[in-house]
Amino acid sequence: MTTTIQTSVIDFQAKHYRRQSTYLVTVNGEDGNFQEFEIEAASDADAHRKADDIAQQCMIDITYVEVYKMA
Repeated sequence: MTTTIQTSVIDFQAKHYRRQSTYLVTVNGEDGNFQEFEIEAASDADAHRKADDIAQQCMIDITYVEVYKMA
């Protein structure tokens, strides 16, 4: 089961702030094994970098990694 958590950051003193989006990362392995993670990232490229880091830490034989931006 996946739980979606929405957070907001409001900083009236900052002129620019980085808006974070939530992504669902699924690390798929051999024999049908998989693990799902929710991450926050400032861009698609940042999400892919974080997904790669997570996949490297998983203890399964990786076949592919999926990254979905949550609406």
